[in-house]
Amino acid sequence: MSKGLQGAVLRMLHADEFRLRVVSTALECGGLMKRVTFSSCGRLPDALFEPAAWMRLWFRTETGREVQRAYTVAGFAPDHSTIDVSFYLHQTSGPAASWAQRVQSGATLDVSVLGSWPFHMNEHDDGVVLLGDETAFPALRAILSGLPDGVRAHVLLTGEYDLTEFIPSRPGLDVRYMPARRAARGFERMLRGLDDERRSATGNQGKTETRPGMTWDCWAAGESSMMRAVRAAVKHSDAVRSQESHI
Repeated sequence: MSKGLQGAVLRMLHADEFRLRVVSTALECGGLMKRVTFSSCGRLPDALFEPAAWMRLWFRTETGREVQRAYTVAGFAPDHSTIDVSFYLHQTSGPAASWAQRVQSGATLDVSVLGSWPFHMNEHDDGVVLLGDETAFPALRAILSGLPDGVRAHVLLTGEYDLTEFIPSRPGLDVRYMPARRAARGFERMLRGLDDERRSATGNQGKTETRPGMTWDCWAAGESSMMRAVRAAVKHSDAVRSQESHI
């Protein structure tokens, strides 16, 4: 099967290539997602075992050609012997969701690794702001599970389904859901609230006290229109900032 121009470009850029084998599958999030556990014939890059790392999985289309889709690593075994990916089972299925719906143990997938930027929280920030739809949900959960104790987190979930109940609770966590049509404005309101919190910590001499909530690191993923709104809101926020690879 041919990976076409995309495959040729990735090889030219020296992307790492592996073959994954399905070990097991399980439905999660009320059946909206399927978690697939893979093993690898070769050692996977260490960067894939960090929060929100992602890889390019190759799927066969009805015409016989292969296309790549980026998927976040949803989890892994402590010894890195297996790696998990959660597939959102769209009602209108593309090649990836179609594969996930029918996949069984023993099936294989080719994977390319290039351009993955794991989430690393800025050491000077006191909390994180996360936004994403169903396709970004595995990354959001991975980021939250990797946060140090005591780090506050504001999470805004959007999309067609409310998945807030599937976010494990932790101290300092605030999780909200808004439909896509309202999420951009909801995100802007969230940032204004954090800006107000930052200003409330400013002393008479214009110096900001060091305390939790003073500065926030942002990670977001979603449709292009949503991301434009997110970048604009972060650009105009005093309390929230983002490393370039996060949004």
